[in-house]
Amino acid sequence: MEQNKAESEIRRKLEKILEKHRHERVCVVGTTCTGKSYLVKHIHYALDMDELIFPKLTRNEEDYVMRKPWTEEIGKTMTRLVRERVKIEPGKPVFGTVVIPSDYIIYLKISDSLLEERTKRRNKKYSDAKNMQTQLEKEINLSRIPYEELNIT
Repeated sequence: MEQNKAESEIRRKLEKILEKHRHERVCVVGTTCTGKSYLVKHIHYALDMDELIFPKLTRNEEDYVMRKPWTEEIGKTMTRLVRERVKIEPGKPVFGTVVIPSDYIIYLKISDSLLEERTKRRNKKYSDAKNMQTQLEKEINLSRIPYEELNIT
């Protein structure tokens, strides 16, 4: 019950931010296990980066970016492929793990303790999720795109 309440509150806050930026290209980013898939399912106009990029990848590209463990090199390759092949339109925010050229970024920020709990629950590697989060934070800062953080609780 507590988790549903927290998810609803995050969704409400996110929808408010998206409404404010509805005429802009918005990129919503977060590491794995931050709730992006849940949010995309509940915000009817939102798009999932994975659903946009994977049909555009060759088999070799897909095999490479899905390798485990996650490495910075895999992250850089995925970033390059997404930026080449996925474009954001105003009013259709894209949720994913890559900062895509846009007018505004919403960063789904999660604490280390909650990330560890969620990765365990989903049988994901915490270190992979944490490394991805670190790369995302670097990308956001390097992008110089205005952004805001939404804390995942």
